[in-house]
Amino acid sequence: MDNIFMRKGLKCLLNMLLSAAIYVIVVFCFLTVYSSNTAVVLIPYKRDEQPHRCTLPACADTVTNVKTTSTAPLSVILNIQPHHTLVYNESAGYLNYDVWRQMPGYLVDDMRVRRSFPNHPDIRKTTDTLRISFSEVAGDSHVDGKYAHKVYGFLQPLLTGYHAFAFNISGVTASYGLELWLSNSPSPLHTRKILTVEHSYSPPKVEQPEWWQFWMSTPTVQPPHLIAELYTSEEIWLDAGSPYYIEFLEKAFDGSVVVELEWKPPGSCNHIQIKSYSFLQAVQLSNVNANNYVISSMATMLQGPLPSNVLQNHKRVSFIGEMNFSTTDLDVLPYCNFTAHYATRRTLTQRQVHEHVFVSGIYPPDETINWDLRHFKIRRGEYVIQEKVVKQIVNVYNTALNSSTKHRGSVEEVHYVEETRNLHHGSRFLLEFGVRLNGQSDLVHTSEYVYLPAKSNQLCHTANFNWEHNVFIYLIVSLKNLGIWTTHLIHNIEHIQRVTKDFNVELVIVDFESSDLNVEAELSKSSLPKWHYIKKSGPFSRAGGLQAALDYVTDPNSIVLTLDMHLAIPPGFVNYARKHVVKGKMALAPMFFRLDKGYTEVHIQGFWEPYTFGIFGMYKSDWDVIGGFNTERYTHKWGEEDVDVAARCMNHGYEIFRIRYPGFLHYYHSRKGLWDSKQ
Repeated sequence: MDNIFMRKGLKCLLNMLLSAAIYVIVVFCFLTVYSSNTAVVLIPYKRDEQPHRCTLPACADTVTNVKTTSTAPLSVILNIQPHHTLVYNESAGYLNYDVWRQMPGYLVDDMRVRRSFPNHPDIRKTTDTLRISFSEVAGDSHVDGKYAHKVYGFLQPLLTGYHAFAFNISGVTASYGLELWLSNSPSPLHTRKILTVEHSYSPPKVEQPEWWQFWMSTPTVQPPHLIAELYTSEEIWLDAGSPYYIEFLEKAFDGSVVVELEWKPPGSCNHIQIKSYSFLQAVQLSNVNANNYVISSMATMLQGPLPSNVLQNHKRVSFIGEMNFSTTDLDVLPYCNFTAHYATRRTLTQRQVHEHVFVSGIYPPDETINWDLRHFKIRRGEYVIQEKVVKQIVNVYNTALNSSTKHRGSVEEVHYVEETRNLHHGSRFLLEFGVRLNGQSDLVHTSEYVYLPAKSNQLCHTANFNWEHNVFIYLIVSLKNLGIWTTHLIHNIEHIQRVTKDFNVELVIVDFESSDLNVEAELSKSSLPKWHYIKKSGPFSRAGGLQAALDYVTDPNSIVLTLDMHLAIPPGFVNYARKHVVKGKMALAPMFFRLDKGYTEVHIQGFWEPYTFGIFGMYKSDWDVIGGFNTERYTHKWGEEDVDVAARCMNHGYEIFRIRYPGFLHYYHSRKGLWDSKQ
């Protein structure tokens, strides 16, 4: 009997020693192989089987298939910007780490509506850990508690099998949002969200007796309390040695919280730290500035529903916003001379300019009748022309059309009607119709100014007030160290030309020795057929830069339009400028919608800006008449040079046309360090 027990004990001991020896050999293999950039693939069970719980895989059954990583890097084409290729770095140990400062909100969607996300973080770095401390990442840049993080790259697991991920959260209570996205391949475009956490915290007030409140000037709140929470994902099959694109997004507001992304690999009972030897850094293979590339994935796209006030397609936008067909004047009305009696020579100060910009009416109405105007006590925006007035105009136009010796037909579509009214003299209209001429199958699109004298029902074509349909336009800007916004502007103009096929446009950039971007090189690699680069030295001067651009333009019969750097310009805006700049008569100063901090064209919140004349268009000959920009008075400052131009324009007898243009937006930006060499 003793011999039996002795033999069984010896056999058990030998099995234990053998298992321990095999385990040591496997661990040694892992370390040896990974130190030489190879990967061992262990297959402990098949895909259709459930994983074993809390047991290590049996090495004798699993070490049957050994693979090594390829020596050639794997390329993933993103197709977001041309000539940009994302690859992983063969040297394991790091992930990419982007940080945004001063970003309000605590949800990850608050990141996605920011113009700077995901392209332009404040800090680009690498990390060898998936641990984020909300208050330590970027030092004093997080003092206001408004920051965001994005950690991304490739994850290369050691074991084949089911893995579960978890957010291990500890620290002081705060408001935060966390999302984990994982691809089924190296491609960022195949990611899906596997884990999300949203937590909102408002410290409750502590009720104190009246005598306490009398002596204390501020209400007392409960002190923040410590938290320790674990949020886990579903189990996901991963193959050992295969790179998977991973993206970890975090948005926090106040508090001091530490988040660590952990995983539970096959055979493990608990979630453990993800070691850096499983990381592969994402590398951008491009010779462009690092601030210009885009790594796009499903994680960067807005996840929630769009708000109700997002700009929708309607008749006005579809015609003047996206129009890419030609217009014509049918010349069926009698001619008359038009005089804008409200635009006469005068002597106005800068403070009086806003009071002398007259209101115009539009038809049909659009969403700009509902966007916030912040109750400015000035003449602002536009009114809606009554439908009965539009019908009367159409009837008069049809009568003239059928009495014409040149054309016969009728108005079938009313695209857009615009009225500038003078109660004592009459109204000027811009009529944009779709006309069906007799014997023609296609509509003819008209866009022409007409005049309706007071106490008259006879329209006439304004002989001395017309817009040139194909006039060349120069878009001019003055800048320094605005690399991100320079790239944005160039891409915006490229998009306009792709949509409208309008190439009678030239972008002129005056650059005061920018150090953050090679502006001329950025223009050279763009698809813009016409552009001009002017380099100036010395301190930045908006007036001086714009005047240099004006001096470059020599054709008096072309339009010169000043722009701001922080705009979203709709495709139809260039042709809109042609319609509202009349040589010797009228300049254009459109209103833009100033977005609040943290909002974009996707999430719209803000107000129509009535006080600025920063976007200003006139014929070059008219710019010369008013003397261009006052470079002596506004040598090295900016902010009033545009109002000065508007005042001199009015004092020379020009009309300034001002209206809200749908989709013409101005992005919020901080003025801290603006135009400084160390922006």
